[in-house]
Amino acid sequence: MYLGVRKMDNIQMKINEAIDFLGLNDMAVCIHASLKSFDSYIPNLLEIFLEAGCTVLVPTFSDMFETHPIEGLMPEQNGAGDYSYFINKEYVDNVVYSTESNELTVEEMGMFPQMVLEKAGRVRGKNALNSFTAVGAMGRKLVQNQTNHDVYAPLEELYELDGYVLLIGVGLDSATAIHYAEQKAGRMPFVRWSKDPAGNTIAVRAGGCSDGFEKLSPFLSTFEKTVTVFGSKWRCYKIRELVNVCEKEFRENANVAHCGDPRCERCNDAAKGGPIWF
Repeated sequence: MYLGVRKMDNIQMKINEAIDFLGLNDMAVCIHASLKSFDSYIPNLLEIFLEAGCTVLVPTFSDMFETHPIEGLMPEQNGAGDYSYFINKEYVDNVVYSTESNELTVEEMGMFPQMVLEKAGRVRGKNALNSFTAVGAMGRKLVQNQTNHDVYAPLEELYELDGYVLLIGVGLDSATAIHYAEQKAGRMPFVRWSKDPAGNTIAVRAGGCSDGFEKLSPFLSTFEKTVTVFGSKWRCYKIRELVNVCEKEFRENANVAHCGDPRCERCNDAAKGGPIWF
């Protein structure tokens, strides 16, 4: 038991050293994390960040709340082709999103966002499919303005707070802030569908393909800070620098972060500016 305590103390010390090196103490930070990237499981990773004064923001996307599209909510250039995939897809009926729900698409999000959702005092945004959840002193400020139509409001607030984006054992294809950069470059988020509490189908804005985002890495290298913690490589960026550079690259080359699949409707339509709607 004593050796176990000593080991945990050493783990916390090393992570605190990394947090200090990256300048994250008392800051708001959007974290994308793979717990499998560590040499051994670290059950108190979230607690360590919170004890360092960080406000932690994570994406908590929840595909289970998606529903069929309906006439009038299917704009052109929407990364959906002829919509046959979405029309014929099977959905769970009669499920309605709530900010109190702890449900998320674990296979895509991972366990770290689940930890945040289950943390007392966390605040979840009001987007049925692409919500963000935050915990810490600035948590409510970060997510309070997110809606079904303003999907990236939490990242906009993180930008205003001069916060950070931290990738723990994952690549830029996990960095949702790059979707915010796409929006700032003039691309409209895609339209998907969910149910409101009355059972009506509503339009919900959501992100697109991120498989090509690693192509932006050379443009970010001058201000990227890295550290390796127990086998896990961390990449850290100030969100303003990340977003400003990516926005510039999207404006100058619409296909700069295309995934490379010429059949990818999401990448192709995003490069054209996204959905054409009202």
